Amino acid sequence: MNILCFGDSNTYGISPLDGKRFDEHTRWPCLLADKLGAGHLVIEAGLPNRTIADEPPFSGDKLGVKYLEPYLRAYHIDVIIIQLGTNDLKRRFGLAADDIAKALDTLIVDIENHYLHREMPKIVVLSPSAVYEVGAYQSIYAGAAKKAKQLTVEYKLVTERHECHFINGYALLVPCQTEGVHWQAQEHKLLADYLFEYL
Repeated sequence: MNILCFGDSNTYGISPLDGKRFDEHTRWPCLLADKLGAGHLVIEAGLPNRTIADEPPFSGDKLGVKYLEPYLRAYHIDVIIIQLGTNDLKRRFGLAADDIAKALDTLIVDIENHYLHREMPKIVVLSPSAVYEVGAYQSIYAGAAKKAKQLTVEYKLVTERHECHFINGYALLVPCQTEGVHWQAQEHKLLADYLFEYL
């Protein structure tokens, strides 16, 4: 089974403690690979600041949809885990939860079109965890706390329309309470354990 983990800095593995990347013994895709063992390939495709929306001012090298297709062409994918949406909550983008959910819908349609007349991989959507408006991110994510909760509802509706799998990241995972956005090591382990049972 080949599993593509396509996400932002929480898939990349940014530590909220020092801003550096967690090692391969801590990041959730690596932990998932260890648990699945031989015969399975887990592809790490996380990128800090990656967004899911594809409208200005989102164009550029952080745009999710721009970098998904090369992975789909390069690998035979059985499962795609999408972990995106948190960066779209930033104040400067001015997006409502349903705007971000529409971008998820577009991303899923792009995947469906890529696999037209071919076997579709299973799509698993992990909704963003909570965002705490604290510390250095307080201004950047002003207003995001409320929208993150609503985004869970909107994402679930999108996955139901496309018959995708939905995991409530808001209920499952907790970001660092003093940093506000990124997951600590124990959350990476929790997610890897959860996904192992889920898959």
